Amino acid sequence: MKSLKQRKPPRKWRRKSLGTAYSLKDVTCISARWQERITTTRKPIMDKQSTYLPVCIFRGIRLALHLLYGILLAVIYPHLNHARQCRTLKTWSRQLLNILNVGIQVEGQQPAHGASGCLIVANHVSWLDIFALNAIHPARFIAKTEVRSWPIIGWLCNRSGTIFIERAMRQNTSMINQQVCVLLKQGVCIGLFPEGTTTDGKQVGHFHSSLIQPAIDTGIKLCPIALHYQSNNSAPENPAVFIGEMALAQSIWKILRCPHLNALLAFTPVLQPANRNRRELARAAQQAIDQALQAIARKPATQNADFTSPEARLSSRSSYALLIDPQLNSHLNPHQK
Repeated sequence: MKSLKQRKPPRKWRRKSLGTAYSLKDVTCISARWQERITTTRKPIMDKQSTYLPVCIFRGIRLALHLLYGILLAVIYPHLNHARQCRTLKTWSRQLLNILNVGIQVEGQQPAHGASGCLIVANHVSWLDIFALNAIHPARFIAKTEVRSWPIIGWLCNRSGTIFIERAMRQNTSMINQQVCVLLKQGVCIGLFPEGTTTDGKQVGHFHSSLIQPAIDTGIKLCPIALHYQSNNSAPENPAVFIGEMALAQSIWKILRCPHLNALLAFTPVLQPANRNRRELARAAQQAIDQALQAIARKPATQNADFTSPEARLSSRSSYALLIDPQLNSHLNPHQK
């Protein structure tokens, strides 16, 4: 048999010195790159503008306990009179926003709480809209039927008197309008989002006029309110926006990770339904809210975050936030040293 040829060992290349392997220009470039690697600090694992994970978990626990408290209140809520229902709804909504570290700022003149009701219309940005409005001006809201299927929140909305509507059925709209007319005559305030869906808050969508008809039938005033959310960081995406295929749990987590969120409620002049049809009334409300949002966008960010209303104090003053993140104390009290 022929002997197999032995493989030759791989040729060992002799390591060249730095001076012979590279030119002086290459050596300069390599040295500069290594120097840049050494001096450059590592990127943080978490976003600097996001709240640390322990704070998010702590807020989540408080949110779960507050929802449990809301379930207990919802058992007796329908049996309370109208005045106590409004107080309970306002207090619970403010506590919810406080847990989520959402502050409220109010601009414009609020409608007076009288014997007659009012129809509140607002642009729709997030699931926070209902609680932000209830924290200032409690009302029974008209919502799509999908909200009823949300875990816990849907049941709470149902117990608090939310009116659910199937927008695709015109017959259902007519029945809802009759129910709203009865409630308005009883002095109940009704909240409505005429866009029918959420937007990014930068512009107002088309206002559908079908659910505004009760204001004309009862002669009740229409109160347009512009809703605007602003975080205290420079992130291009607003954490309060709830649009597209985003899940509710994902939206809640984004809000829990936000260090602080400002909700601005701009009350525009009240609209009287006299000598107007529903389309004209819807167009007037849409224009009023759009002009208010444009005025807010022209303001500096620091001016929008200025909480001057006694009812709109920074919720980040809560004790748990100051204990976990002491930097908030220096931010809220810059003059104290």
